Amino acid sequence: MKPRKERRGFRGAEELAEHALKASSYLKQVYAACEGGDKAEAQRALRQAIIELETARAGLRVGMD
Repeated sequence: MKPRKERRGFRGAEELAEHALKASSYLKQVYAACEGGDKAEAQRALRQAIIELETARAGLRVGMD
């Protein structure tokens, strides 16, 4: 087994990246909604971004080595 610093990836990294990408997309929607003055849409998109980030964080904690 390689030392921790020499590892290039970890199990679940692809799934984590997908959640981060989705969160990024939702944050872009938050920005657009704020620019358009749509507070409800900004709140909805922000909630979705938070859900994606929380899912990614939970995956890391559960055992993605």
